[in-house]
Amino acid sequence: MTEQLKTRPIEKELKFLADFEIYGVLMFVGLYFATKYIIDMDLGKNAFKLNWISFYPLLVFSIIVIEGSFYWRNKLKMVKRHKALNNIEIGRIYSKLRWINVILLTAYLPVIIIAALAKEDLSGIIVGILLYFFALIEQINYFHIRLSYETVNGTLLVIEPLKKLFTGTGKRSQLRKDIDTYKRREIN
Repeated sequence: MTEQLKTRPIEKELKFLADFEIYGVLMFVGLYFATKYIIDMDLGKNAFKLNWISFYPLLVFSIIVIEGSFYWRNKLKMVKRHKALNNIEIGRIYSKLRWINVILLTAYLPVIIIAALAKEDLSGIIVGILLYFFALIEQINYFHIRLSYETVNGTLLVIEPLKKLFTGTGKRSQLRKDIDTYKRREIN
């Protein structure tokens, strides 16, 4: 017997994706500052002073997820036949954003290495690395291979998308398809 993935009507799915991404950013930012205030990532010193080792990857994560929200909102407008950017325009914009995100992600690597060597607060480093991995996963999910969680008969699949990533059997993300369409058109 084959497993059936849970599906929603396309408009409902696109609205969910666009809204959920914004809610996710708000939740992560809220949790970050609540944690910073309650536990204080600098062990009791300067509760509201930003810890750039952990805040920078939160910022990059937020940027990538907000880009995703705008992408899904534009797709929703297309489905509803409202004024929206076409796939070529989206591909052109997001092909540039993809490289900006790569630069932002890469810029963090020397920072975290220097912070670790300088023996910065371990809690900030750990939180920063975790947020960095979330940002990296979102970058892969939007701009390369679809890693979104899927459900089968109400059960959340977590391992399956990761297996697809590491085996290279995952489907290209919708955004990547739009970027590829733009690049093919640019070449011709």
